[in-house]
Amino acid sequence: MTKLFLLYLLVINVAAFVLYGNDKRRAVRHQWRIPEAELLLAAFLGGGAGAFLGMHLFHHKTKKWKFRILVPLSIVIWVLAAAFLIYTGQYYHAGETAEKYIENADDLPAVMNDAAVTVTKEDDGYFFDGPGSDTAVIFCPGAKVQTEAYAPLMYLTAQEGYDCFLLDMPFHLAFFGMNRAEEVMEEHSGYDHWYISGHSLGGAMAGIYASKHLDAFDGVIFMAAYPTKSLKKDGFRALSIYGSNDGVLNQDHYQENLSLMPDDFTEVVIDGGNHSQFGDYGRQAGDGKASIREEKQWTEAAEAVKQFLQ
Repeated sequence: MTKLFLLYLLVINVAAFVLYGNDKRRAVRHQWRIPEAELLLAAFLGGGAGAFLGMHLFHHKTKKWKFRILVPLSIVIWVLAAAFLIYTGQYYHAGETAEKYIENADDLPAVMNDAAVTVTKEDDGYFFDGPGSDTAVIFCPGAKVQTEAYAPLMYLTAQEGYDCFLLDMPFHLAFFGMNRAEEVMEEHSGYDHWYISGHSLGGAMAGIYASKHLDAFDGVIFMAAYPTKSLKKDGFRALSIYGSNDGVLNQDHYQENLSLMPDDFTEVVIDGGNHSQFGDYGRQAGDGKASIREEKQWTEAAEAVKQFLQ
């Protein structure tokens, strides 16, 4: 995707440069001119750099305020767009183990048991349908982490009897797709109890979303995350899980924001776990080294969710 985007920018800028040069030639020869709206459109379609170069190389439109302001503005807009796409195009990819959980393959790791879980791809992500339950968990992935990386944790949680919806976020950033939680709840209205959960930034966004919809959920499950908005409401619950070797979670901010938790609050620290091993995507930059295997961290996290929901 990033390569195609850069190729597009190259082509549109060459085209804009040629367009400005052609219009200048027509002006000198007193021929039919290219409309100014088309020249500016070429810049805002991504050809701002080519248009700017053409303006100054051919001494064309440089005295008109529209071009002196709008062409540089188009460059700024597209530079920001390119930076955003390059930034979001670099993310942590799911490992082979996570992919196997998604595929529902026969050669799954030994951590699996015989409880049947069906994994279904939906418009908003993945549905992990476990043994019959009236409780469902909506999960928001961490920032710049491939959605499928959390498949093992979702699978194990579903095995415990709680159906899970793993949301697929635009650009792998939760704050671009929190409305998908509402869409999931509308499409699957048969549950009596709803919880929203997430890892890292996904957990923070889950907390923000829950704070605005306290009546829609029974509680929030934070994984290496903490709330930034008050979750205090009678009957509302919260669970916080993090690893003892987490090198990414800001403990000072975590402790400061515990006051935003509801009265019914449970905290579970996974001994030897770190920040990254809630998913299967490798060791995140700045994270501490885990002293337990990721399968054990998934199992302990799923067990903590089970105990909390029971």
